[in-house]
Amino acid sequence: MKQKIKIGNRIIGEDQPLFICAEAGITCNYNMKITKELIDVVSDSGADAIKLIFWFPEEIMSDKTITYSYQTVHGSRTENMYKMLNKLRFTLDEWKLIKKYADKKNVILFSTVNSPGGIEYAQKLSLDAYKLSSWDWNYFPLWKKIAALGKPLIVDTGPVNNSEVAKIMRIVEDSGNDKVVLIHCPHADDYSLLNMKSIPYMRKTFSTLVGYSSKGQDSETDIMAITLGAVYLEKRLTLSRRLPGHHHILSLEPKEFTEYVRKMRDVQTALGMEDLKPSKEDLAERKKWFRHIVATRDIPKGTILTLEMLEGKRPEKGVSPEYIDFFVGRRTKRSLKYNQAIGYGDV
Repeated sequence: MKQKIKIGNRIIGEDQPLFICAEAGITCNYNMKITKELIDVVSDSGADAIKLIFWFPEEIMSDKTITYSYQTVHGSRTENMYKMLNKLRFTLDEWKLIKKYADKKNVILFSTVNSPGGIEYAQKLSLDAYKLSSWDWNYFPLWKKIAALGKPLIVDTGPVNNSEVAKIMRIVEDSGNDKVVLIHCPHADDYSLLNMKSIPYMRKTFSTLVGYSSKGQDSETDIMAITLGAVYLEKRLTLSRRLPGHHHILSLEPKEFTEYVRKMRDVQTALGMEDLKPSKEDLAERKKWFRHIVATRDIPKGTILTLEMLEGKRPEKGVSPEYIDFFVGRRTKRSLKYNQAIGYGDV
């Protein structure tokens, strides 16, 4: 798999700026005004992309009696899933307006695609990437068709195991597509079940770029993901947690999201390189706190030096105490005062 992937005018890779995507596939409420405002937030925050979802419930649901329960700031709510998803839809013309607005704001727009209708919309919109969800791993016809399009694939893992991922990676490779980012997206709340080491494991096992989809508002695991090698982060965004609908309660509001983007970019910058390279500030402090060799007493000219006559004291402005043994047993060429630095020319 490629180790650098271009999506729009951005490049995802280990030596590239962190790719940060706002997850708004539910929290846009499929309201044009809200969606444009979310794109504005992404643009202003310095994030890279916004991800929505194409919903075609008739194409993905056989049992239309299934209900879905979720939390809001007002408590728990349960809805018929089919009816709910039917309300979470834009027309193709509306999608075209959204894509045009995102392009104007220099925000990459892509979408989760989970049905034939979604593939059709994504192609007509000329989206730069496709998102595959955690819940479509066993739908091979979908994977084969999407992979064959040759676009970058952002792929949630979640409930799948090694062999299931390997099967899909083979399908993608056989299609000639080598542009995949595997996303670690655990759905557990218990920290002991998050298994963040999946990130470097997937990177090594499947020779692909990796990312992390963060479930809630906290950022501890997001920071951990960056340090473990994630080059892509996905974070839920809403205009307000008080909006009706699900996932709002899990999401960051605009000011929080902007601060999140700043923090994550700072974390990536702080990683630096695999080397010991002191900063300018460290080196400036070193001059204050490292030591140099000084006399522990007044020493007359011609004195044979002993270890007791020498000491390492701050700051770092003479011969380092690591060379103190060089001076022991040598005769001084001049008199030295207490705390006076001693150099190689003095013996």
